[in-house]
Amino acid sequence: MSEIIDIKLQVEMCLRALEAVLPFADAAGIETNCEDAYDEWEEIVEALYSSFVVRPICDSGVSWGIWQFHRLGFEIDDEARAVVFVDIDSSTYFIFDITKFEDNHMRLVLCPLDPSADEIIAATDNCENFRVELVPNR
Repeated sequence: MSEIIDIKLQVEMCLRALEAVLPFADAAGIETNCEDAYDEWEEIVEALYSSFVVRPICDSGVSWGIWQFHRLGFEIDDEARAVVFVDIDSSTYFIFDITKFEDNHMRLVLCPLDPSADEIIAATDNCENFRVELVPNR
């Protein structure tokens, strides 16, 4: 059975869920700042991204397997090249990671297709045309 997934909505729900977890992670002594975060926070981010974004896409009947999706915060490898692409100001990026911004809101770390260009941090409101594709070999 095929079901249409609103990927932008799924990503937004993931970010809100992470924001809801932040006070508990901080209270538990888990580092959540990008510079200091380590395995505990990265595992929370990965679990929620998988639950809110990757699994719904895979369960929608579209022919993507969970193993095909890029692991947030890690370099793209030959097997896991499926990512969520977005467009900002007529440029294309993919979601590389998720980070806590200065206002304790979660933001997307977006990687351009051009490896010589810099990553940017953006809110979902700045992004359009959310879609899943394979990253070309780099």
